[in-house]
Amino acid sequence: MWWDLWWNRTLKHTRGHLLEIMNSRNILISNLTFRNSPFWTIHPVYCSNVVIKDMTILAPLNAPNTDGIDPDSCTNVCIEDCYIESGDDLVAIKSGWDQYGTSMARPSSNIIIRRVSGTTPTCSGVGIGSEMSGGISNIRVENLHIRNSAAGIRIKTDIGRGGYIENITITNITMDKVKVPLRFSRGADDHPDNGWDPHALPRL
Repeated sequence: MWWDLWWNRTLKHTRGHLLEIMNSRNILISNLTFRNSPFWTIHPVYCSNVVIKDMTILAPLNAPNTDGIDPDSCTNVCIEDCYIESGDDLVAIKSGWDQYGTSMARPSSNIIIRRVSGTTPTCSGVGIGSEMSGGISNIRVENLHIRNSAAGIRIKTDIGRGGYIENITITNITMDKVKVPLRFSRGADDHPDNGWDPHALPRL
């Protein structure tokens, strides 16, 4: 029912994440199947020492914002051996939104994504950003198999984000029927409120 409300623009509440873990460390999430999340499926935020492995994540391919795994302002993360079908990015690395991410200054760093496969008709296998105002660095993406997708790897950000993206290594990616293998672009040009700084430019 709530999907009908969403498409009709009458949903009065924010859609929830299927699993959100905050301010935690030494986390292992493995050997589970998650289905039909209303929003981002797995969202560790302000966490460290996180392993997410052997997961199956399935969302309707036309369901917006149903990212598979979104480490957000996290350090020391390993995402491996997962299969994901989504209406958005299979994996998206984030670190806060505009002035709020800048003031928190909690980067995402030391993240490895390997042996992930799946499909997303409108988005990317791995997305970096666009909410990356706390900074993103030291990311390694390897041994992915992306099929029937809009993009393989996408780095996206916007005016007003500030922050930085640096030291990204991408190796051994297999793509089948992917429209744009490597895409650099702006995000959705959205902001949490009117307090964002138009002079805050991201550094890549």
